[in-house]
Amino acid sequence: MTAPKTEKLYLNDPYTTKFRAKVLESKPEDGGRAAVIMDRSCFYPDSGGQTADTGIIAQATVVDVREGDGETVVHVVDTTPGSPAPAIGEEVECAVDWPRRFDHMQQHTGQHVLSRAFIQAGGLRTVSFHLGEETCTIDLEGSGFSEEVVESAENLANSTVIQNRPVTIRTLPVSRLDLIQDLELRRALPDGVTEARLVEVEDFDVIPCCGTHVKSTGELGQIKIVRTEKAKGQHRVHFKVGDRAMRDYRSKHDLVQLLGKKLTTSAADIAAKVDKILGQNQSARREIKRMSQALAEFETALLLDGEGEQAGTRVIVRYFADRGDEFLGMVSAALKKEPDTVAVLGAGTGCVVCSASDGVSIDFGPLAVEPAKAMGGSGGGKGPFARLKLPAGSDVSQFVEDIANNVKRSIS
Repeated sequence: MTAPKTEKLYLNDPYTTKFRAKVLESKPEDGGRAAVIMDRSCFYPDSGGQTADTGIIAQATVVDVREGDGETVVHVVDTTPGSPAPAIGEEVECAVDWPRRFDHMQQHTGQHVLSRAFIQAGGLRTVSFHLGEETCTIDLEGSGFSEEVVESAENLANSTVIQNRPVTIRTLPVSRLDLIQDLELRRALPDGVTEARLVEVEDFDVIPCCGTHVKSTGELGQIKIVRTEKAKGQHRVHFKVGDRAMRDYRSKHDLVQLLGKKLTTSAADIAAKVDKILGQNQSARREIKRMSQALAEFETALLLDGEGEQAGTRVIVRYFADRGDEFLGMVSAALKKEPDTVAVLGAGTGCVVCSASDGVSIDFGPLAVEPAKAMGGSGGGKGPFARLKLPAGSDVSQFVEDIANNVKRSIS
């Protein structure tokens, strides 16, 4: 029996997205899906860093496409009720999701241009490429990476876009690669390959590639590097091409306009205005902390003056409905310095801090931590200290009283 084979229409004409084909195989898969193989296909499979096309086969939605055994393309379709998988032998109408396809064509061709630009700008070679749903990335190797090289590569790439250079595809026997000797082949062919499908940006770049590409660089619109980072010892460049780059610019432009209105300043002065506000905020935070510390010292003095002893140990219990976690920590730290003192403090935020001064034998694990965990609280501690966070809606004041009673019984 002859093995099935899929004619890969996308290799020669990525702009055609509607076609008819004959179903050769249709097998169920897990998750209410089916794997369909046809005699011809315009659907690009997930390979070479480019994600798969989606679309429709008959009434079924194509959710993934992968390379199958031999020369086949496997189309994974959703077989939910109302969209059955096509039957073997059936002639079906197929349609590729064009906006997604064209987006992939823009991103992949843009990657070719940008990768060559990094070679020319800084001698940096692309070692991997990933086409994501939001951004694309290339990983670069080489020692010449810098902000200046990134800017230079982006400028060179967009200059190539403006020049609207033709993008051509041709398949040559490996023995005839001397026809492209005037331009460096950016990536070597794998061993054993007898034919090479070459994607060439006229007088700029040429590389073996099986992806889908635009006809000219002008269709890319623009190429924008959005950020860079170190990844696995290499330099990872995140970029967007065409419609993605325009949407990115539009959203950031809208954000800049909004910030300008909120800060009552021009776009050019936003950074200076933000620096000024951050400086004021830091000064205000320092002043608030100074005042909080003074208030904590005052509260500590009041607490020490108002509480009695329990078997020679002073037990201080207080719930601060309108204070925060940091304030609670300040009071607890001050009380811990006092001799023969145990403090059980709570705040309206749900924070509870328990502490005992040096020399007081007490373990807040069973006395406070376990009851808090039983309520669904978080935090922990053992011995003379515990810091806890009660669940939202808890009666913190009552919990503090209950723990204080546990402490008093333990001391007695």
